[in-house]
Amino acid sequence: MKLLTIDSREVAGRPGALLASGEILDLAATPSTLSDSQWIPYSIVSLLAAGAGGLEQVGRLIKAAENAEGAEREKLKSKGALLPFAGTALMAPIRRPGLVLVAGQDSGTDIKSPNTAVGNGASVKVPWAAGEPVMGTGMLAIVIGRAIFQANPAMAGDAIVGYTLLIDLAKQANGAERSVTEWRRYMESRQFPGACPIGPVIITKDEIDDPGALRAVVEINGIEMAAGTLYEQGLDPGALLAELSQRYAFRPGDLIAVEPPADSGPGRPQELGIGDLFTFRLDDLAALDVTIT
Repeated sequence: MKLLTIDSREVAGRPGALLASGEILDLAATPSTLSDSQWIPYSIVSLLAAGAGGLEQVGRLIKAAENAEGAEREKLKSKGALLPFAGTALMAPIRRPGLVLVAGQDSGTDIKSPNTAVGNGASVKVPWAAGEPVMGTGMLAIVIGRAIFQANPAMAGDAIVGYTLLIDLAKQANGAERSVTEWRRYMESRQFPGACPIGPVIITKDEIDDPGALRAVVEINGIEMAAGTLYEQGLDPGALLAELSQRYAFRPGDLIAVEPPADSGPGRPQELGIGDLFTFRLDDLAALDVTIT
């Protein structure tokens, strides 16, 4: 299942699902057209908070939409419940995450402001001089579906609902030897609006057998810059979440972006300038774009 948030007049957007056909099912518009509807989420966070029951209901809506033919399918389109992916504006799948952590497997954990989140295809203006580059790093982000604190690995694994893509935008780091002031400036450079593109979809964990084995591709302006396994040493999301939960409390919709190793080809930060289109692609599951302006 692939979940997303449609950009709309509502502040939080409208929850949707990406169908096998490549079309988007607007879940908030579905009840008036599909008889199976009994409960409908009004945001992706409310869907996640509903737990397994919410996902099962959305699964039924997706199945009904994919099986719709003829007049029923045309009715879905006329009611705005069935939309083309191309041309439909998307927000970050979690419009405003409560907590966004960037966790290094061999280093510390950093926090990005919820106000940095933007969706796929965003144009992001960096708040510093045009001559200074911005560095972009593609990551896999764990999506939390249940409130937990000080969980063991099994409990933490059960709290993971799926994964999404995330790009960390920041100024170039000045090496390992930095003063406290320099480090603070670097961290602050990661907090501007748009510094955290997310999406375009949340892929539920039943569709990913081994997140550590996924192959990533990085492109700048359509030219491949790097490709390969993002986490060559493997990735244990449940163990990572359990370890972080000893210090952080998590709620549905929170994200943990897993920073790739420094020597990872597709996970190595890429230098971007004005006008550059940065694309981070993960297998054939999803691709996330951002343009620097």
